Amino acid sequence: MPAPHASATASPQPAPAASTAGAEHYEVIVVGAGLAGLSCAFDLAVARHRVLLLEAKPFVGGRTSSWTDSDGMRVESGLHRVLGFYQAFPDLLQRAGLNVDDIIVWEDEIEFRQPPPAPSAVFSASLAHRALRTLGGIFTGNDYLPPMAKASAAKLLAVGLEDYAARPQELDHVTILDYAKQHDVHPDVIEHLLKPLTTGIFFIPAARYSAYAFFGLIAPYLPNMSKMSVGAFRGGMSEVMAQPLAEAIVREGGAVRTGAAVRELWWTNGRVRGVLTEDGPVAARHVVLATPLDAAQRFVRRHWEKETWCRPMLALRTMPAATLQIELDAPCMDVDHTTFGVGTSLACFSEQSRTTFRQTNGRLSIILAPAEKFLDMPPEQVLATALDDADRLGLKVRGHVVRYRVVNHPADFYALEPGQDALRPEQATPVPGLSLAGDYTRQVFLATMEGAVVSGRRAAEHARSSLAGGS
Repeated sequence: MPAPHASATASPQPAPAASTAGAEHYEVIVVGAGLAGLSCAFDLAVARHRVLLLEAKPFVGGRTSSWTDSDGMRVESGLHRVLGFYQAFPDLLQRAGLNVDDIIVWEDEIEFRQPPPAPSAVFSASLAHRALRTLGGIFTGNDYLPPMAKASAAKLLAVGLEDYAARPQELDHVTILDYAKQHDVHPDVIEHLLKPLTTGIFFIPAARYSAYAFFGLIAPYLPNMSKMSVGAFRGGMSEVMAQPLAEAIVREGGAVRTGAAVRELWWTNGRVRGVLTEDGPVAARHVVLATPLDAAQRFVRRHWEKETWCRPMLALRTMPAATLQIELDAPCMDVDHTTFGVGTSLACFSEQSRTTFRQTNGRLSIILAPAEKFLDMPPEQVLATALDDADRLGLKVRGHVVRYRVVNHPADFYALEPGQDALRPEQATPVPGLSLAGDYTRQVFLATMEGAVVSGRRAAEHARSSLAGGS
């Protein structure tokens, strides 16, 4: 399905100038077509603003994207899961003419797998679809988490959520590992639950993971927890979600342009006037930066590095993610569900031949940990390391590999480490003509698809307010 594409205006590369004469003109330019940028541009287009969404890559989706590689292998930006208690995310899809159940396969189970003879466990994770089985899980898997450990985990959750509400800043100055030890949490909870979850979901070990960020993955969703479930995409994320959102933007009167790299913001006479692209200047009354954090920092640093307002944002650290995707000649697991490889480099993985990549005979997508170890490792060594741990976990991978890809994100995510949350910027900035969007910006849903959608929506509100005020 081709990407909607607005024709480019051919012009020589300009230097920043005080005049927008000769440039294309829009009311709003959104830089970055990840989920935050798509959310922002869609809301602006629905509000009948003349909006242009620019994306440097040849496809939309950002960290929620997929594409076909040169040898025909279908590749995704990384293993993603949708949670049933999201609200802003399904609302965006519905308003764009998409039904979340048409693009999501609800798996409803998660597995914690250890190398034998250590015990493993499969738990139901769906209050929405299998409430009794999920609640009954409290009494199962006792060889993996004994009853005393489950009681200890429940106590940790209760105390942590109370501190999240009452003392959030204090909670963000301690790691979840230290917090658990302070509350005498059962060792099995630390080894079999906290450590797998922190490395498998957000790429950093429990010894570096903010306790505030850990409980922040739960607390904002409590009012909607009855809809808890876990789902996989029914195809590549660009095809089933991001591309249809881009087409919805075009239907509403907006424009989407891929393969359009922005070199810098067009800043003159005390305000942002648009962007400078490889094809020339594009003028706008307002610009929304919806890029990953490291790119947003580069754009902001170019003009405002010494300004007080952006110092916290520029100090916000990033963290890497490393992923491996393997096409197989047969499924490596009996079911497609999210699995945590406890005590191995396969932090989180899933067989996807029955869900996301149905055109393949077998397909394994893996989040690797620790990510830093794999960033500069040759691809063949990454595969060899993964195969060794797959053997340890009893996965049928060795000897079945058809082709594979390593897809790394060295600095796309903001660090969920202690002390970082206070550095997250608002979507509104004091710079005339500039807003920020991205899950790193301030909203309660942290680094999630829900957070990206909410941030895009708030950036659109700020842009509309700025336009209405004539700034």
